[in-house]
Amino acid sequence: MDVRMSARKAALVLGSAWILMTVPGCAGFWSQMLYFGQGQMVPAEYDDLSERRVAVVCVSENSSYGTGQVLAREVSGILRRNVEEIDLVRPDQIADWIDREGWDEIDYREIGRGVKAERVIAIDLAGFGLYKGSSMYRGRAHVTVTVYDMTDQGREVFRKTLPEVRFPLTGPYPVGDISEATFRRTFLQVLARNITKYFHEYDLLDDFGADPAFIGT
Repeated sequence: MDVRMSARKAALVLGSAWILMTVPGCAGFWSQMLYFGQGQMVPAEYDDLSERRVAVVCVSENSSYGTGQVLAREVSGILRRNVEEIDLVRPDQIADWIDREGWDEIDYREIGRGVKAERVIAIDLAGFGLYKGSSMYRGRAHVTVTVYDMTDQGREVFRKTLPEVRFPLTGPYPVGDISEATFRRTFLQVLARNITKYFHEYDLLDDFGADPAFIGT
């Protein structure tokens, strides 16, 4: 088991223990300790990506395809590690197709057909920002994820609009401590984890680990 994961789980167990110990008559103390210590695996909401040729495409509201490309690559990387035998269309193939066809006329289904994908994961990114004021970082974004089945005439088979993603959850982070590039990269990784957890089994404790991991960098 990864040492950082073990430490994070231990911290959650100890924190939960302290809270429960302050509650008079808490009969379920030890069962709660066991629950938090072991974690809880959450199944995928959509699990039909294994052994499929999958294209991941991201479009942002301000046409910042560079940010969309990075997010799509992060999502692809997580899927490659967590979905068995997934066949991901290379990002450069998608970018080449878009360059040839013209960005203003893009349709997710057309991209899927163009790169011969069986599934298209379409990520609509809106309200993307990195700052709160001029001296503090606070990532925020609205994301809608849609899956199209290209073997069934591009039928929409899954859609999820995420609650507004904010990072760090604990509050703004001083600008002087890290570079904008580092914060942007970390926030996009957080966004990717929030997106991909609908497509593979994951540990519920991972939802609580992003802020501590970031602050520890």
